[in-house]
Amino acid sequence: MRQMRAHLGLLGMALSLSIATHAVEPWTLERALSYAMTNNPDARLARQRIAAAQAGVEQANAAVWPKLQFQSSYTRTDNPMMVFGSILAQRAYNYSSPPNFNDLPGVDDLNVKGLVTAPIYAGGAISAGRAAAKAGTEAAKQDALAVRNTLGFEVARAFYTVLKTRQFIRAAQAAVNSYTNNVQISRQREFRGTLLRADLLDVEVRLAQAREDLLRAHNAYALAQRALRTLLGIESGEFEVADTAPAIAAPASGDFSGRPELAALRQRQRAAEEQVRGAKSGYIPRLGAFGSVDYDRGWKMNGDGTSYTVGALLQWDLWDGMLTRAKVREAEANLDQVRESERKLNLGLDLQLQEAQLNLNDATERLTVTAKAVEQAAESEQLTRARFGQGLALAVQLIDSETALTAARVRQADAEADRRIAVAAVRRALGLPQLDFSNQSR
Repeated sequence: MRQMRAHLGLLGMALSLSIATHAVEPWTLERALSYAMTNNPDARLARQRIAAAQAGVEQANAAVWPKLQFQSSYTRTDNPMMVFGSILAQRAYNYSSPPNFNDLPGVDDLNVKGLVTAPIYAGGAISAGRAAAKAGTEAAKQDALAVRNTLGFEVARAFYTVLKTRQFIRAAQAAVNSYTNNVQISRQREFRGTLLRADLLDVEVRLAQAREDLLRAHNAYALAQRALRTLLGIESGEFEVADTAPAIAAPASGDFSGRPELAALRQRQRAAEEQVRGAKSGYIPRLGAFGSVDYDRGWKMNGDGTSYTVGALLQWDLWDGMLTRAKVREAEANLDQVRESERKLNLGLDLQLQEAQLNLNDATERLTVTAKAVEQAAESEQLTRARFGQGLALAVQLIDSETALTAARVRQADAEADRRIAVAAVRRALGLPQLDFSNQSR
């Protein structure tokens, strides 16, 4: 018997360890924010945009380096100019018996060439292109930070919404439990003849409505969890959200000049200015150098030879159909658009900050009021229920007190979540991370 108990005890311990091992780790706000920054599709797209911008910098830098090309061709012709050129290139010209230039034979030629070209001066187009590409990369990095800022707010809002709907479930469940007790009391009073049948039916109807409210609260909770999963980029698997969140204080500063969106626009303005400079390079002469080595081989004349060519090339577009002028006007218009976009963004960010601060003040005041309302409604409900049990209160009074208590609890949960979301909105408006680990408390 003792051995059996020992075996059962060991089996129970093993089962407990197995359940603990396979238990789902709840998603805290810290874990959710960290995971979203890596796995959310928008965060991944931002990283790809940075990679594309960095590749653009490499392309711009490639314009500085010389270009080395390999070319090869095989031709067969009886064109007099090409025939004579091929004979000379193949070192197959016979001075003792010169050919009849009016009746040259057809020849073949295999040409192998190595060609080097190098820019010396391009009127500033290359340096402007490199500077614009670097500014574009910095803008992409700032865009990624802006995505992280917005994503952090959206994750925090979804997390707080999950906690709010969970509070809705508790309030609705408390109402169901309370009305269940009230129905029992009502039936006893109706059996004793101290309560009308109609009043009993009113309480039972209200219990059915409370159960319906509970179902709606569960549905809202499921939708809130689904929204959070989507933000985290989680497609399947078990998902459980922690029941608490860090209490984050709202920052006192109202300066949003550090927002990454503004930094990105400043980099885009720099890139647009460089593009204007690059467009104006079309008015300036360009200088380049080139060199090539050729090897020619012909089987018809049975000759082969090597030659080289080196030189410099100066180009100056004296008339290009006003193409350069149009490019300059386009680049200047793009620069003006960026400048106006910065002004528009400043106005929008200021409105966003003011709205977040006003919402925070409103939610803070509501939270104070609703806390007092819950306290008063709970006391009123207890007194009314006691009086109803003694036959001193009407059923409608009991229903009103229960309804007021449930509504007060829902408003309190709503105000608490709204205040947390408003704090998150203020932090986003100021370009701050959602969690300040130096000033957080449970």
